[in-house]
Amino acid sequence: MIHGARADQPALRHLVTWVREKGHVVDPRITWEKGDAERFAREGAESGLDAVIAFGGDGTVNEVVNGLSGSKVPLGIIPLGTANDFARQTGIPDDVGQAMDVILHHDPMQIDTAELNGRRFLNVSTGGVGAEATAETPLGAKEALGPLAYAITGMRKFADLRPYSGHFIGPRFELRTKFLLFAVSNGRMTGGGTLVTPNALVTDGLLDVCIVEAQPRADFAKLLLKVRKGEHIGEEGVHYTQVESMTITTRRTVSVNLDGEPLTGKVMAYRARPRDLWVHLPHLPEQTEAT
Repeated sequence: MIHGARADQPALRHLVTWVREKGHVVDPRITWEKGDAERFAREGAESGLDAVIAFGGDGTVNEVVNGLSGSKVPLGIIPLGTANDFARQTGIPDDVGQAMDVILHHDPMQIDTAELNGRRFLNVSTGGVGAEATAETPLGAKEALGPLAYAITGMRKFADLRPYSGHFIGPRFELRTKFLLFAVSNGRMTGGGTLVTPNALVTDGLLDVCIVEAQPRADFAKLLLKVRKGEHIGEEGVHYTQVESMTITTRRTVSVNLDGEPLTGKVMAYRARPRDLWVHLPHLPEQTEAT
C-alpha cells in the first residue's frame, strides 16, 4: 500500500523495479482515500500474499494493521510519514532500500496489538492536550516541517490548558480525576520520539497506561520535559499502570489520537490483543535503548 502523496517518488519506483529483479512479485496499490489501505490489505491477505507492505506514515500502517486483522499474513513497513514512531523504535531505517532489506531478510515476529472501541492499533493512543495538537496540525505544516509542526501546534494548545474530568477503570485500577492528557500504549514512543510509556512491551499482552492530572501551567511545562525522555514515572500527578483493558469515560468530548489518526469521544474502551500480528522487524522496541 503506497500513500497517494508519496506515489510519485522516484525512489519508490526504483525500489519496486529492484525487488522485481530479485524475482519477487510486487503488486503496488495506491491509496487515495481514507480506508483504501485497510481494504487493500484485507484483499491481499485473503489472496494469500507473502506480506503486505505499508509505504507511508503511522496512519497508513494503522489502516494496514486493521486490514490484516484475523490474518497471519505479515506486515512490512517502509516509513514515509512525519513521525514514524513505531518504525523508529523498532529500528526500521528511513532509507527505503534498507527498510525493504528488513522485509526481505528478517523473518516476521509475532507481537501484540491493541484496540479502541473495536478499532485496532499498533503503537499508542493518546487523549487530551497531545491529541488536540495532532488533530489541529495542518497537513501542509506536517509535510514542510515534520515533527516540528506538532511542537508548534502543541505550544499553541499549551497556552490554553483546559482539563477534562475522567473516570479510568480497569482490572485492579480505578481513578476519577481531572486530567490534561493520557496515553494507552502497546508501544513506547509517540509524538516524534516522546517516551510517554517507557515500560511498554509489545509482547507482554498488556496495555501501558499513563495519566497526567490537571496542574498549573508551569508545573506541566516542567513535567513535559521529563515525559519527552521517559523520566516522568513516579512524579507528582502522574499515574502509570499496566492492565489488560481500560475504559475511560469523560464528561465532555475528548480528542483522541490513534496511531496518528484523530478521533473524538466520551467513552473509550481499550483492550490488549496479545500476539495477534506478524511483522517484519530488525528488533523489538524493548531489545535496544530507544533514542
